[in-house]
Amino acid sequence: MNFNNECPICRKSKYLKNINWANYIVKQCANCGLDYCAEMKEKEIGGDSSPVHLEGIEMMANSYFKTYDLAFHYAKSRKVYLESHYQKKINSVLEVGCGPGVFYKAWSNLGVKWRGIDINPYWRGFGEVNNIPIESDSIDNISSRFDLIMAYQVIEHVEDPILFMNSIIDRLNPGGIIHLELPNHDGLTSRFRKISSKISHDYGFIQPPMHLRAYRKKTLKFLFNLSRLSNSQIFTCNNTDSKWGQVRNYKFTQKILYKVTGFLGVGSLLIAIGQKEDN
Repeated sequence: MNFNNECPICRKSKYLKNINWANYIVKQCANCGLDYCAEMKEKEIGGDSSPVHLEGIEMMANSYFKTYDLAFHYAKSRKVYLESHYQKKINSVLEVGCGPGVFYKAWSNLGVKWRGIDINPYWRGFGEVNNIPIESDSIDNISSRFDLIMAYQVIEHVEDPILFMNSIIDRLNPGGIIHLELPNHDGLTSRFRKISSKISHDYGFIQPPMHLRAYRKKTLKFLFNLSRLSNSQIFTCNNTDSKWGQVRNYKFTQKILYKVTGFLGVGSLLIAIGQKEDN
């Protein structure tokens, strides 16, 4: 679908305005709050060979061998919280865009069947070398259903968010849970990048040619309201949050900065959780 004249989420055109930034145009929807680039295609998906992307892949690959304890902590604390809050036993998990599969052993050691998919073929090869069952596939080709579907740092890469959300919901068991994590376009880091194109080539978390979609809390609330979900929770946090943070080896100075931004309510992460209705 061509979203040059229509917002990918609210499907409206009258609320769009153009922002000229660096050497590209950002479209901003005043209705749902989505910022996006329409004239470019995502180049990260499928294995971009740019230095920035290769550096990110190397960082993620290295994280697998250093962060098991943190991954287990997050998996356990999230399982306890989600099962209690949503009254849903989690026996199976699908992780969309799983990268190196840092959660594979963590969820497995909790007695949960984990399945990881990523459309970047690099991660399938990584999994074969390290005995991690990573499938090089998209969610549209998955026929099974799951109690929990996680997509961390994924939806900002998706061209059509509504189709993506429907694909996830269709693969949830009745009462199943969706858990999204993505960059916060209203966070402190993003705000700094939006001051001037002389300061940053990125417009917040619009980062061509990789991130071409950027979300706010308002945007996610709009998207979840369109979906067949109940008991939704949408909030911001910092990258090192004790329950919802990222599985990364951050430096001490980074941890301090993230904690400060989280305390001020301008953390760099958006979290969205919802439950599929039983019927």
